[in-house]
Amino acid sequence: MIKTHITNSSFMEFIDEMATQITEMNFGADTYAESSEVGQENVMMFTEEAQDYYNDKYDEYESMANNIAGVYSSNELAPQEDER
Repeated sequence: MIKTHITNSSFMEFIDEMATQITEMNFGADTYAESSEVGQENVMMFTEEAQDYYNDKYDEYESMANNIAGVYSSNELAPQEDER
């Protein structure tokens, strides 16, 4: 299979968007909660369960992009190779 490399930021944004959407669909209103960190009380973040689910989906989608579509992050390239 031919490997296609895209910029790392584009690759991560694509995988993140898919993982976020499936997490939101799965958890609905229970996806987000206010942070419990001091000074961050107004910051919304994934609940612990949603974060664990998101992490699993991110890894799964990253593997699928690599193994099925042949799409990889440019971070995999040697420094002298060009990015697309």
